[in-house]
Amino acid sequence: MHLAKAPGKRRFRLTKRVRDNFNAYLFLLPTLILFCAFTIYPFFNAFYIALCQWDGLTDIQFIGLANFKRLFQDKRVFEYLGHNLVFGFWTVLGKTVLAFIIALFLREKFKGVTFFTATFFLPVMMSFVAIGMLWKFILNPTSGLINSIGMKLGLFQMNNAPGWLGDPNMAMGCIIMADIWRWTGYHVVIFLAGLKSIPDDMYEAAMVDGANDWQQIIHITIPQMRVITLTNMIFCMTGAISVFDLVFTMTTGGPYNSTKVIALYVYEQAFGTNARTGYATAINIFLFVIILLITTFMMKLMDHAKNNT
Repeated sequence: MHLAKAPGKRRFRLTKRVRDNFNAYLFLLPTLILFCAFTIYPFFNAFYIALCQWDGLTDIQFIGLANFKRLFQDKRVFEYLGHNLVFGFWTVLGKTVLAFIIALFLREKFKGVTFFTATFFLPVMMSFVAIGMLWKFILNPTSGLINSIGMKLGLFQMNNAPGWLGDPNMAMGCIIMADIWRWTGYHVVIFLAGLKSIPDDMYEAAMVDGANDWQQIIHITIPQMRVITLTNMIFCMTGAISVFDLVFTMTTGGPYNSTKVIALYVYEQAFGTNARTGYATAINIFLFVIILLITTFMMKLMDHAKNNT
């Protein structure tokens, strides 16, 4: 009799589990439909478009790997990608070092620390368009804030004032400076969270051993912050490879293409006079692969840092 009841009870449990799972999937269904419609389908459709000749309006024509072959023969792709790498190197270095130094000061408990933290984070809440227009006004060679102050102080005259965004040798540096100003506060907050996770016992033990503040930073803070530093660098580098808004609003790639980056080139190919949407999509896929490789490499470094912490 006991053996006869067991299968019935088991079937009841299976039925209840299936019903519970069905209810869960039913609630998830709207989100899954939207995710597939706006993420999964466009992602795989992009690979198909990259294999086609298409201007976004006329009939699409399959041409195989011709767009990718053209990509590797296009010198401008690698020239503009080089601009991304220059932009990435200096923004990663600037934001990481500057944010870490600021975070070290803000870690100390003093009056107004909350105000200063919020002040550094304020530019992060501004849009890229607003940031670009602000710095474009500040760096205006005739009526900009910096040149006006410089002429008031007698540092230069109107005829020899720096051109800033109008100078091919200075324009990229100006965009780098604007990007560092915009994102430093974001990385400060991440560094602060990491600094607060370091146990005070480690610093107290170092002080007992006679270590000064500089030695504590070198031997305790920096090693303990390796994972957080690499996380910040991943954010900086992926943002640098795909940067568009700031360059578009400040220089539109000029002067003489000295600040043109790969995302801006993709935009011109996709929406220019002679639109080549298929070719633009192929460049985007190439860009996606580069970002994926960089992120994978940085994640490997992060895993190594975690194991050695």
